[in-house]
Amino acid sequence: MRGMATGATWKSPLHQMTQTTATCLWNDSADLDELRFAIEHGGVGATCNPVIAHTVLKARMSEWRPRIAALIQQRPTATEDEIGWAAVERLSTDAAELLLPAFTAHKGRNGRLSIQTDPRLYRAPDAILEQAQQFARLAPNMIVKIPATRAGIPAIEAATALGISINATVSFTLPQSVAVAEAVERGLKRREADGHDVSSMGPVCTIMVGRLDDWLKVVMEK
Repeated sequence: MRGMATGATWKSPLHQMTQTTATCLWNDSADLDELRFAIEHGGVGATCNPVIAHTVLKARMSEWRPRIAALIQQRPTATEDEIGWAAVERLSTDAAELLLPAFTAHKGRNGRLSIQTDPRLYRAPDAILEQAQQFARLAPNMIVKIPATRAGIPAIEAATALGISINATVSFTLPQSVAVAEAVERGLKRREADGHDVSSMGPVCTIMVGRLDDWLKVVMEK
């Protein structure tokens, strides 16, 4: 067991879990209030994607309207799509800043903000890699979500070789997980061969069991 706290000092079951087990708590949202709560209860990570960002922006439009207006003014030739992604990046950067203390304490193995590459790029490894590099530059503790698809696997290897910690998403099967692990291993070996230290990198493969459960419930009902 970790920590010396007693049952009387737990702030919540989540707090007890993070202090007495090996489980790491990651917040499935980049809402700053929710993330502050998670961190207070032992959270060491969070995630952002277009759906999460849209939910946060809708809930906090009074706060974000002037920020979006500023983005539009700063980028007078940008498309609506580009402005939308700029807002996702800004939200992710805000959340990553809250996680920096955990990132430092865990020496890069935790304390990261997981930011998702554009799902529409799922067939284009070079485009996925380009966006992954852009996201990795936003903050030192970014971890970039890349799909475990035919195009995503080579992008995972290339990103890892460049020193980008990846979070493999849209991973549902054992063969996908193995392919991700092998791609990460190849990337890490390439990076080490180039003389770089990889000890602070924190690649992750997310096996989306919850989505499988949802699908199986539908199949069962049919």
